[in-house]
Amino acid sequence: MLKKIFFITITALVGFLIFMLFVLPTTSDKEAVVFSGNSFAVKSIRVFDGQKMHDNYSLIIKDGVITRMGERVNIPKGLQTYDGANQTLLPGLLDAHTHIFGPALKDSLVFGVTTNFDMFTRAQTLKGMQLKRNGILETTEADLWSAGIMATAPGGHGTQYGFAIETLTRPDEASAWVARRIAEGSDYIKLGYMPGRANLNSLDLQTASSLIKAGHEQGVLVVAHISTLAAAQDMLDACIDGLVHIFADMPASEEFIAQAAAANIFIIPTLAVMASVAGEKPGGDLLANELVTPYLTAAQKQGLAAGFGTAWPDFNLDIALENTQKLHKAGVAILAGSDAPNPGTTHGASLHQEMALLVRAGLTPLEALNAATSAPALAFGLKDRGRIEVGTRADFVVIGGNPDENISLSFAVDNIFKNGYAVKRVRQSISNTDTSPRLANAKLGHFDTDLNPPEDLAAQGFAWSATDDKIANGKSEAKISHINLGADKTGGALRVSAQVRPGFFFPWAGAYFGHPAQKAHNIEAYKTLSFQVRGTPGVYTAMIFVSGSAGAPPSQNFNITNDWQTIILNIEDFRGLNPKLFAGLAITAGPTPGVFDYEIDTVTLGK
Repeated sequence: MLKKIFFITITALVGFLIFMLFVLPTTSDKEAVVFSGNSFAVKSIRVFDGQKMHDNYSLIIKDGVITRMGERVNIPKGLQTYDGANQTLLPGLLDAHTHIFGPALKDSLVFGVTTNFDMFTRAQTLKGMQLKRNGILETTEADLWSAGIMATAPGGHGTQYGFAIETLTRPDEASAWVARRIAEGSDYIKLGYMPGRANLNSLDLQTASSLIKAGHEQGVLVVAHISTLAAAQDMLDACIDGLVHIFADMPASEEFIAQAAAANIFIIPTLAVMASVAGEKPGGDLLANELVTPYLTAAQKQGLAAGFGTAWPDFNLDIALENTQKLHKAGVAILAGSDAPNPGTTHGASLHQEMALLVRAGLTPLEALNAATSAPALAFGLKDRGRIEVGTRADFVVIGGNPDENISLSFAVDNIFKNGYAVKRVRQSISNTDTSPRLANAKLGHFDTDLNPPEDLAAQGFAWSATDDKIANGKSEAKISHINLGADKTGGALRVSAQVRPGFFFPWAGAYFGHPAQKAHNIEAYKTLSFQVRGTPGVYTAMIFVSGSAGAPPSQNFNITNDWQTIILNIEDFRGLNPKLFAGLAITAGPTPGVFDYEIDTVTLGK
């Protein structure tokens, strides 16, 4: 059960994001354009060409490619024509840092992101992507460039996502490893270099340097996942092409900034994730934005409502913003990347947030638009997109306003064109019909004689079991058993013996109550989750899972002591939970490594 959920959930935990508060205007009432084919004209529209803005431009598109553009363009009689009065045309947006799973490419296109640069996904995802992106066909999905699997050490970042990947331990393995990735379809190489992390192993500097050299010898860019200035400096010295996150443990030194500018590297700050880690709840602003919510799926809404639970060391948002500003002013190329689907982010919509964060970091709105269009196209060597010029493909976003003056206007999407075809933005239906059965019993576990839930819950398919991160290639272990409590407390309890081990980004081990088929059950009548607990002192986590979700599970932390205590958690504080789709819950130790023995009793949903 948890395998499916954590597979993509913890996929998130590679990066870092943010958010920012801004008030958004209402969108235009203009209906989406309906054209036949991908040959047409656009007249009298403001055009951002990827570098600068042009007033009152016209364009002619033939078979999905721009053939003429300028202030004086004669539009052939009879050619279907889009009137762009009071609107701004942007190149299709490019998200320079995503992770592609499930419907990510479709979700991206709905918000005008026409191209994704993936920084870690299964090799199988790469099949067919080159043929698709080279064609100019009608589609409902964004195009994809990808690193495929990342280069990492055994037990390192990238090994925690529920599927096996090929790791490295020595410099002499680098050349053959890179060759195999290119043969799989990887467009560039991403490596993880995070020395000194307590819970994850890292490539050593010699192996990372050999990967960079091998990538360059075989004609591909090499980018690095780092989180500290020291690691960034090592990668810069080793001739890395780009950093896929900004470091936020300390301010960038003048020496680093000068060297980065001279080396012509690029940096993808992923400020949205930084903001999410910092607790700014960026996803909440998107959920409150009337220009966004009609186009979000249920899974996207849950991911946006989720958070990281606690701030992490080396992820200081203020430092991240300062470093981004200083590097930008020095001439280092800054690319916009959302790092979706990390908690608090989603594909498509979060790139607009990332642009707003770049403005917060000191870029002008026009520079932020550049960071999401021509800058990533230039950095990754794409010649047919990211710009509006003769010969490029007709990937457009039409905005009802001037986003170069107010970046929040980028959300005011009137129309999207992909390969010259108009993209229909479908509003997600909101159903008030409750089709899921009510949970049969609020008493999930009393454990007086055994671990079985009440008979009516068992009849609905629910049961108690152990759960741990081994299902996602982690090393933790959990066992559960029934115990008689004896004189200190009548009846019995569920005992958890858990060993949480490093080697996984978010290790966990504990007890799980749930439906094996993830069948949805309705718990909206309940306001609290309560249980009695005692055991190894520390911070633990309660998680609630919903049917069909692939996002971060809504979670809350709580403390355990050696003495019995009653924990009461408000259901509404499980951010992102749809109570009509309840499928189970877990009470776990982790992510702090160690041995944990704890006992649980009287697990109840309360009104």
